[in-house]
Amino acid sequence: MTARSALFTMNLLGPFQLLPRSGERIEISSKKGTAVVAMLAMSRDGERTRGWLQDRLWGTRRHAEAAGSLRRELSNLRKLLNVGDVELLVSDRDRVRLRLDLIDVDALDPTADLRHTGEFLEGLDIPGEAGFRDWLREQRTTLTQGPRAAPAAPVTGALPSYILDTSQPPIGFSGNQAIAVLPFTNVTGEETLDYLAEGISEELIVGLSRIRWLPVIARSSSFSFSESIDRKLIGQRLGAHYLVEGHLYRAYESFGVSASLSEAATGYAIWSRRFMLQSPALRDELEQFVNELVAQLETRIEHAEQIRIRNKRQDTLGVSDLIWRGRWHLNRLTRTDAEMAQKLFAEALALDPTSPEALIQTTSALAWSIWAGRQPQDQVLRMRKLAQQACLADPDDGRGFMLAGIAEMWLRHQDEAKTLLQHAIALNPSLTLAHAQLGGCYNLGGEPAKAIDHLKASLRLSSNDPNLFYALGELALSYTMLGRWTEAIEHASLSLARRPAYWYAHVLKINALARSGNLGAARVATDELIAVKPNFSKQYLDWLPFVERSWIDHFVEGLKMVPGREANWLERDTVEGSEQFLPH
Repeated sequence: MTARSALFTMNLLGPFQLLPRSGERIEISSKKGTAVVAMLAMSRDGERTRGWLQDRLWGTRRHAEAAGSLRRELSNLRKLLNVGDVELLVSDRDRVRLRLDLIDVDALDPTADLRHTGEFLEGLDIPGEAGFRDWLREQRTTLTQGPRAAPAAPVTGALPSYILDTSQPPIGFSGNQAIAVLPFTNVTGEETLDYLAEGISEELIVGLSRIRWLPVIARSSSFSFSESIDRKLIGQRLGAHYLVEGHLYRAYESFGVSASLSEAATGYAIWSRRFMLQSPALRDELEQFVNELVAQLETRIEHAEQIRIRNKRQDTLGVSDLIWRGRWHLNRLTRTDAEMAQKLFAEALALDPTSPEALIQTTSALAWSIWAGRQPQDQVLRMRKLAQQACLADPDDGRGFMLAGIAEMWLRHQDEAKTLLQHAIALNPSLTLAHAQLGGCYNLGGEPAKAIDHLKASLRLSSNDPNLFYALGELALSYTMLGRWTEAIEHASLSLARRPAYWYAHVLKINALARSGNLGAARVATDELIAVKPNFSKQYLDWLPFVERSWIDHFVEGLKMVPGREANWLERDTVEGSEQFLPH
């Protein structure tokens, strides 16, 4: 639209200005209100999901608080912008749209000479909101790298240089394998649901971007391809090793979403799954679905990367390669592998002492050894210091805060632990282990009823997580503390099916069986514990960081109820075996 026919003029190059044709400037006093209008103006068709806006402008708040803040901001904006018969800002349950057909936006003019204009959104800053900061940086980079193409133009030949210079790895990827999310396709037959399919893709990009070790291609690049373009070519042009794509379809009275993960270069399908939704328009249901999808994708990609690096020549390993190989060893959950993982992480940290990933993985390996060896407090304090360094190195990575929370939990600082674990989840709602650890924190603090929802959330997020046995074991603990013996036995058995040598689950199962009166089965379960831990003793239980130490006595009493054992069998000194398993 030309400036002559437009009802409004918006200046984004330099300080923000919004002028009606009458010339009297519309004053938006709120910085976040200004940001909402600018973000909509730079979006395709002037439209964004509410979740997308909430994540970038209120990303540090809980979902309900962020949604309320956005509602208030939109209400104020409608009063300013929707005057008379002109409805400039349109919002519904899930999406917000700015009527770009009524506005002349200087930053969207392909003929504008950016050398003689001010900086994009000059002077606008929203402290503490990393999502807005990243968006602003991306827009400024795009606008200054010249010439811009029309957003709806079909992709033919090489991508414009402002999207990606394919001669070099994407900036900041540090050799990591990037992932691109292609627009999900609406195959319901209802064109009115196109926005829902695209919204799922957008939310998935936001969710994946919280996984700090996995670079995610921006929407402006991955959404620029038509369905007919070869996937291998898309991967080459975007610098993406992995591609995610899917469909929204009708399933009787509800909806289904199919999602698949593939390698761009080979087209090899790594993983695919179908999810059912009552209605993708329900915000809470969509958010839960996206979190679950992100968690499962993270697990699959992590496994694929570990295998890829494991097969790489030893003499070619860089920092990223050392970390991936170390993660592969650490996930094997044996003492020998843990020692190898620590060695590899130490090498990576020596090569790059400020690497957030090296700090996080070094801390994870230390946490493993602390739990497996029931090490003293000075090691936990060392772990806490490392975790704090990881938080400073990348304050947007939930894993650093999660590890700091675990350290505080082991130090019996339950309030500090809960705060840190909740912050980790706020940064990455798909961080399965953080949900499980928060549940464990409630258990150790003597609040098992509060633990159950968090532990079930971790199970829902990823059924393939290698640490699934920990959440199952903690659920067994919750039910044991509540005296719900049948459920305790069931969850302990499920935990042991995944980690037969997990002594904690054995102890919980024995206690539940003995206290429910099934002493014969408790005797068999005790024999199974001794078979995998011949040197098991009370020392294993003494290390457990319960706030109320009476729970240790409770478990010891339960073990002593089992017939056929000498009275002092739990009092012997412990000699560590060759295999120890980490419960988190």
